[in-house]
Amino acid sequence: MPSPLSAQEWQAFGIKHFGFVFDVPPGFVLTQRSDEGAAFEGKNKAFLAVWGARLGKASFTTEIEHRMAVNENDGWKLTYKRVEPQWASYSGLKDGQILYVRAIKVCGDRAALFTVNYSRDEKLPYDPIIIRMVRSLRGDGC
Repeated sequence: MPSPLSAQEWQAFGIKHFGFVFDVPPGFVLTQRSDEGAAFEGKNKAFLAVWGARLGKASFTTEIEHRMAVNENDGWKLTYKRVEPQWASYSGLKDGQILYVRAIKVCGDRAALFTVNYSRDEKLPYDPIIIRMVRSLRGDGC
């Protein structure tokens, strides 16, 4: 007999006009939704946001570097950064919290991103969740 936790399912979320899909982990509840994305709240005040963005004239790399600079200006100490032509990930620490950001380039001038913010005390339980979320963020046609 499955435990109540294993009975909870990951929920697919996508925004068709941005051309991406993403799997929301069990335990995260939708708190806000728009045409661009959504926000979810998890236990212990964990926060997850997923959205699509139009890059306009900026390159994918430029957009990610701008987002990293904004996070650093907001007080996040970035501890990991990897920016590739088709994807990027970075993470940081601030006030006992961890921020993890993942972005992928989809459909030419568009990108899909998610950010998750959770307690540093929950790093070990979140590690496999982050890995699954990274793998789930994918283009779904344009």
